[in-house]
Amino acid sequence: MLIIKLQGGLGNQMFQYAFASILAQKNKTKVVIEGSIFERVEKTPGFTPRKFELFIFDNQYDRVSESDVISFHHLSKINKAKKKIGLNYPKIYNEPSFGFQTDALSIKSPVYLKGYFQSCKYLIGYENFIRELFSFPVDTLDEINKELLIKIKNFNSIAIHIRRGDYVNDKMTAEYHGSCGLDYYLEAIKLMASKNKDFTLVFFSDDSDWVKEQFNDLPYPKIVVEHNKGEDSWKDMLLMSSCHHNIIANSSFSWWSAWLNINSDKTVIAPKKWFETKDLNTQTLLPEEWIKL
Repeated sequence: MLIIKLQGGLGNQMFQYAFASILAQKNKTKVVIEGSIFERVEKTPGFTPRKFELFIFDNQYDRVSESDVISFHHLSKINKAKKKIGLNYPKIYNEPSFGFQTDALSIKSPVYLKGYFQSCKYLIGYENFIRELFSFPVDTLDEINKELLIKIKNFNSIAIHIRRGDYVNDKMTAEYHGSCGLDYYLEAIKLMASKNKDFTLVFFSDDSDWVKEQFNDLPYPKIVVEHNKGEDSWKDMLLMSSCHHNIIANSSFSWWSAWLNINSDKTVIAPKKWFETKDLNTQTLLPEEWIKL
């Protein structure tokens, strides 16, 4: 089998599960999820509790307990010795650094994967497979989202995702991730306006009051989506991916909304500076065709 340690919110979980699923397909095996991190419910500096969110997709998920993972750790310590006598025991693959690892797609199962695996390069050649893996249950939408989905598909809609929340309110998270400022969004909107006519801006944010205050005077039709909260947050990703174009935040949730957008003429604008910290190499995170500001 192939075990993936899930962590983070929906966007992070999607990166991890996508990579594991591609690797499992190459190995002709199945993905097993280790999600002990979702048992942590107390918010601490730099850590926001998350829930398992991949349930929204119609995939089969096998789970493994943390005790089984401990046995994987134990086995990994004696793995070299076991190999000498020809036995194939589980090993651990710790992602060595952020970004694309050239050897990662050659990993053989059984293996326990630990990392974020955030790179568009992992998905090259598997685009249709991943989009099928992450097919949203559109038929389960409530009436307000069904109506909005029809609207944004019928006019030239530009999705704008603005993440604030822990990105601005948690000191450790803010120092690590940072947040996209007002200037970034105004410049991105200006660029979109130079490429499009008769468009509507569709804002998605965890701080709709800030959005309304900052963008109220823009001379364009606007919609502020603020009704999808908590377990309904995935509906924002669905709606954003259904818009014609995307202006995204430095967020994996935002990244997937743009990547899953299948409009052939889409324009995606993304922040050039993805993290506040300078320790991470993000050169392979964004597709080359996306505009970086």
